Amino acid sequence: MNLIQQECVNRGITRICHFTQSRNLAHIFDDTLGLCSKRTLRQLDMPHNPTDPDRYDGRDDLICCSIEYPNTYYFAKVREQDQLFKDWVVLMIEPSYLWHIETCFCPCNAARSRGAYIQTGISGFRSLYADTSPGIPFSRPQGHLPAAPTDIQAEVLLKDPIPLDSITGIAVRSEEQAQREMVRLELQGIAIDKPIYIAPDFFDRTALSRLIQRGVRATETLYENGGLNGG
Repeated sequence: MNLIQQECVNRGITRICHFTQSRNLAHIFDDTLGLCSKRTLRQLDMPHNPTDPDRYDGRDDLICCSIEYPNTYYFAKVREQDQLFKDWVVLMIEPSYLWHIETCFCPCNAARSRGAYIQTGISGFRSLYADTSPGIPFSRPQGHLPAAPTDIQAEVLLKDPIPLDSITGIAVRSEEQAQREMVRLELQGIAIDKPIYIAPDFFDRTALSRLIQRGVRATETLYENGGLNGG
């Protein structure tokens, strides 16, 4: 067990999160590659709807993710920008990618200073949990959730592809959205054998931030689909 893996265990880290518009689910789960970076999708001329078309961090070869919970501030921003398509999901990814040698870490939003704070290795990982962060004017609260980085906008950048087997679940805002997503996918002939969780706090910037700072985990309810939980 390497140092990053040991610290993940000690902090109770259970997953990596990646948010995307739900219309991308069909592309992701209908392709054997799995989850790919913006650069790869462009090179392969594959259909995609990039969350961040600008990528001021300069690393469009990597997939933007976060630890344990979505980057709730940026998540809220991109949802507000798209007035036409309102449904988003959060993909849950197994945490083992955190100790992959190619993984990069940033203690704040990776676009800050055009990627100047991006690091690799154990020092990069530990920068996410430092008492202070370049992106916030206050220190890490004493009761802060151990698994969550100090700055809610801290990012993890993963090398692609991420195989479908590494995606452990999908979080949606409501049961109604879960039902919509299932119908959409069924109409396209796509079956997803992943558990779906109803996690409204993931989609509430203020609520999720307060929970994390108080050391409380967000509520996640397994979606029961006609007696099946999808897992």
